[in-house]
Amino acid sequence: MDSAKDILNRYRSLNLSNSNEAQTRFEVIDQILFNLLGWSHDDITVEERVTEDKKTTFADYVIRTAGTSFVIEAKRVGETFDQVPNVRRSRMVGRIVQGKTGEAVIQARDYCRKLSIPFAVVTNGAQWIIFPASRVDSVRFQDSSAILFDSLESALEENFDEFYNILSRKRVIAGALEAELLGRVEDQVSPRRLGNIYSPRTPLRSTNAMYPLIEDGVIRAFSDEISYVDPDLLNKCYVQTPDRIKFDRRLKMYLNTKQPLFSKRPSYPLRGKRDAKSLDETIEKSVARSRPVAVLILGTVGAGKTTFLHYTRLVSSAEYFQPAKTGHYPHWIHVDFRDFLPSENASDFIYNILARYIAADRFLSNYEECIRPAYIDEIRQLKDGPLKLIASNEDRVNEKIADWLLEESSHNRYKDRLLAYAASKNPIFLVVDNIDQFSDEKQASIFSDCISLAHRNGLNLIVSLRDRTFVHHRHSAVFDAFDFDPIYIDPPAIPAVLSKRFFMMKHILSGKSGNFVAENGARVEVNDIANLVDLIQSSVTGTTIGSIINLLSAGDIRLGLRMTREFLESGYTNPGRAVTLYQQTGKYMLPRHEAMRSILLGKHPTYSESFSVIGNPFDAHLSKTNAQLMRIFILNGLVTLSGNKTFRAIDGADISEYNRAIGFSDEIVGKILKKMCELRFIATTDHEDASLASSFFPTRLGGYVIRYLIANFTFLEAVMMDTFIPDEKVWEELMGCSEEIDAERNTIKRLEIRVKRAEIFFDQMKSLYSAILTEAQRRGLPAEWCGSPFDDIEPAFKRNLKRAVQSAERNYGRK
Repeated sequence: MDSAKDILNRYRSLNLSNSNEAQTRFEVIDQILFNLLGWSHDDITVEERVTEDKKTTFADYVIRTAGTSFVIEAKRVGETFDQVPNVRRSRMVGRIVQGKTGEAVIQARDYCRKLSIPFAVVTNGAQWIIFPASRVDSVRFQDSSAILFDSLESALEENFDEFYNILSRKRVIAGALEAELLGRVEDQVSPRRLGNIYSPRTPLRSTNAMYPLIEDGVIRAFSDEISYVDPDLLNKCYVQTPDRIKFDRRLKMYLNTKQPLFSKRPSYPLRGKRDAKSLDETIEKSVARSRPVAVLILGTVGAGKTTFLHYTRLVSSAEYFQPAKTGHYPHWIHVDFRDFLPSENASDFIYNILARYIAADRFLSNYEECIRPAYIDEIRQLKDGPLKLIASNEDRVNEKIADWLLEESSHNRYKDRLLAYAASKNPIFLVVDNIDQFSDEKQASIFSDCISLAHRNGLNLIVSLRDRTFVHHRHSAVFDAFDFDPIYIDPPAIPAVLSKRFFMMKHILSGKSGNFVAENGARVEVNDIANLVDLIQSSVTGTTIGSIINLLSAGDIRLGLRMTREFLESGYTNPGRAVTLYQQTGKYMLPRHEAMRSILLGKHPTYSESFSVIGNPFDAHLSKTNAQLMRIFILNGLVTLSGNKTFRAIDGADISEYNRAIGFSDEIVGKILKKMCELRFIATTDHEDASLASSFFPTRLGGYVIRYLIANFTFLEAVMMDTFIPDEKVWEELMGCSEEIDAERNTIKRLEIRVKRAEIFFDQMKSLYSAILTEAQRRGLPAEWCGSPFDDIEPAFKRNLKRAVQSAERNYGRK
């Protein structure tokens, strides 16, 4: 490999011999590009045909990656660019666009414009002019600036670091040309997202007329928290079956899981009889143990950890914690940090909860049974010491002791003393929950306070955490105080959860009556509102709507309940017709497209990733057009890999290597992977935050996005509102369609325009993806990375559009 010094010597030799352009390119420019700047032959096309207006010319070099591209116009050694200013930067006016220098600059600029390439380089092997040639930010060519190296000595010796940092492959794919020549790496500077410009005149979402009748049942039955319900009802509604699907036949992908968190096997209460009573057994055996027990309840976001704790206290171990009428008994003190403010002191928050518990508890607040024996030594010392002189007056002695205890009760040590005494008689469990939403520093403070409190007073400790929170703190010194027994809560099967919540909702609404005004103005009487639950449940459980909720929630029970609540509130627009048909026939299925729209939009008229339950696969939100579809590219590769039974995960380093090969920097890939984990499209195997050092596998939701959602008419129509449209012509077409949709009053014609708009959008996304796909195929990436999900799913997309029109024609008649 030639060094910079070798290339300089070769250049001087060529200059003396007045070499031609081809020799200049071979002897100097090629050596600089390949040996010094790190470009490969896969990146470069030489003598690329440029045709316009029936005239054909050839660009010397076109350097392309999926991320960016530039043209190099080469001239022979010895052809002096005498108009090049002796400065590092120059505006594209004056001497630089005059004479032979100007001719070469204009020639390169025209190649770029014809090929839709943003940057150009002009060089004679010695002088290098680097400039933006085709801009999309409305800045005129003459107002742009070029970066100049006026000699090869400047480029390869005196200022090589600067030369390398703007033209090397490593720096170019990281955005160096954009940053240096445009002042930013982003190229999506116009507000070309439909949601920013277009607002439907008719709101897409409103509360349906039937909802007020069922509102109380929905709020109570589908709440995240059901500890308030009767224990018997909680027992009937608690799901003890985990979602353990290993292969999804519809998606044709194997579903992988994260690595174990512990060297020893945790208990899995939802996986069968072996561990079903693990926490109950730990509680019952705690009285016989020589030291307090410590239990970690772990699980993913929304897996049901809090519900499991309530079920343990109110149902499975309810008898154990039943307060005795006299004497001591075990205690379960639930410290829930959902009401904790980050600005508060964690210790004060905990002790306030303890104070309320003590005041409300029969034993802990009883002077004879708990307070006096807890302070027996201090009371005796007072009687034998300061109060000895008035010992004959028992009332005065007791009054003084009461005053002292009253003052003592204002301190935290008072709570400690009572708890320590009670714990010496019967187990006390301090149950700490919902601390995951705080900063690492605040979490560490809470851990320290809780563990110190439990250790100081001999309390048993149960801490409920997300698995990721535990990973962040497991090597912390605060965890060394206890040897924690781990219990892992698998997310229960969401269809089973929804079925039991509908049972609860029906129980709540049973026997109530009411009426509502239907969409046609008629008043609909409902003798037993519980019958409406049957109608709604028949449209959710075991149906496409239920499957949508199941897949989009991705194991997050809390999210699944939220989606169901939103669907029940506004997921259907014709409740009067639904109730009437159900009363007449006993059968009716609420429209699944309305459910999908309700789930995607929430309470908003248009979709935005910032609030929706599902992310946008069509826009990486990096404000870079060439990287816009990287989410789909990476996700499609992972989902394709997961079709192999032997696949477990792929290293982030491998994902980065493949993307680096086609022209995306490690920084961009790292951002994409992290965001896709946040969106639940993919997951890491190690529970840690996503990085290039992680290993990744696709989630079931990720498979659903690639194999189903990107062909779903309702999904496509929603997410296009928050997707950048880079092509100006396509943007105008989409805006035109949107305005026609608002103006059209005929339902069928309006739907046909919506279908046309969805087809335009799909074709735009397919075209964007083809640029990435071409680079992947050209560079010989593994087959899993060289397929097009748009090609694969386009037939299904066309069928979905056709079905939508046919369904509308059946319901509303032909236009």
